[in-house]
Amino acid sequence: MPKLNFAKVLFAYKMTQLASLNIKRCHGLGNVILLLPVLDYLFERGTAICLVTREEWIEAFSAIRPHFSIVTGTEDPVVDLDRTTSELYPSQHRSDELAGMLGIDEPIRSLVIDRIPSRWGRPFTPLRDCIILAPEAQHASRCWPVENCDRIKELFPGDQLVLVGVDKEPLIRCDVDLRGQLSLSELFGVLSVGKLVISMDSAILHIAAALMLPTVAIFGGVDARYRIRPDQPVVALQSSMSCCPCNKREDCEERYDCIKTISADHVYQAAQLALDAQGFIDFYRAVDLCQSGMINYTG
Repeated sequence: MPKLNFAKVLFAYKMTQLASLNIKRCHGLGNVILLLPVLDYLFERGTAICLVTREEWIEAFSAIRPHFSIVTGTEDPVVDLDRTTSELYPSQHRSDELAGMLGIDEPIRSLVIDRIPSRWGRPFTPLRDCIILAPEAQHASRCWPVENCDRIKELFPGDQLVLVGVDKEPLIRCDVDLRGQLSLSELFGVLSVGKLVISMDSAILHIAAALMLPTVAIFGGVDARYRIRPDQPVVALQSSMSCCPCNKREDCEERYDCIKTISADHVYQAAQLALDAQGFIDFYRAVDLCQSGMINYTG
């Protein structure tokens, strides 16, 4: 697949307002999710979109964005966002970062996925109103201790707890463990029947927020405001340690104490806030969860 010099592509885009854009994003499902509202912005202004991404995601993305061409490769030159963002330190919301790389200086709306094919959720009807826990993330700095994950079932004894994710390990108490078993479209289906999602800073957080599901997000060192919008139904938990958020400029020698300070009890209290909000949470409400300094993060 030929690759253009990014600076030249960006210059050409700004100067001529391309009628079409071939753009590659394969690294990180969450990054593709956060790219979608940027591509929506361009499409609404007349740009034909060809998204190059991973084969296992094409079915789901083609269904929720049928007006895009979504492929695994193209002979045409592409803007390679995988390469461009490989060493990027967070400094603003990821969607805004991606928009800026494409010469867009106007606000980008939050992603909303207002409908999915009913066939995706139908097999998971017996799980309706479950609590969904996504216990993993791609980097150790965003991974919550296993013993904390293991307490969630204890704190929600009257609810079905469903695990989702890629890795089948470690063992975590739950009612249904779907880790390692779901395609992306099936993941959408499971999320669509849940009443609450508990997630790390991962793709599942962004999908849940786009589906407008009440969500508790557990953050490590990346500023929650760089991943979540104020109009999304998310209670974000982040440590108030002086080094946090570090935005990947880590000086903790990989201890990642920030995410370890968030307890299962904090998550339980945040979950009550999310559920009581009945589908919408004012993200900028500062609500003390305990005296250890954990808050509904507002900055």
